[in-house]
Amino acid sequence: MNPNQAHEAFSGTYAKIFESGRWLAQFHSVELKVEAKYDDIPQSGKLNPGKKFVGFEITGSMKGSQYGSEFIERLSAAKDPSIPPLVTNMTMVNEDPAARGPYKVEVSGIKFTSWPVFIAEHGSPVEQEFEFVAEDYEIVQGVPDL
Repeated sequence: MNPNQAHEAFSGTYAKIFESGRWLAQFHSVELKVEAKYDDIPQSGKLNPGKKFVGFEITGSMKGSQYGSEFIERLSAAKDPSIPPLVTNMTMVNEDPAARGPYKVEVSGIKFTSWPVFIAEHGSPVEQEFEFVAEDYEIVQGVPDL
């Protein structure tokens, strides 16, 4: 029998993003992923190369409805050469009450690679997407598989 029950699956509805303890309420979608990097290693007696793990890249994106411009203004300050670009840390947590516990990830060294400045479409709510790279992450509260 399958120990996982459908009602225990995580719903993204309960996910939140915090920056320095402040809930970034405008974001309703977030993704953080890791891409492993491998170099090809020629091997005698084989037609295909072996693969050597040489590191990884952490990337992500956040999407949300626009309620204000404070976050965009903080990112846009990097246009001024005397102001360093924003580098921040965030906590991503999903506290779905039907799941077997909260899932919490700390992300550090976040640097935004793209952000919207102005979006508008007649008759539609404004949805913004912010893309980033990160230095590291740590799963600080995991949920065990059964």
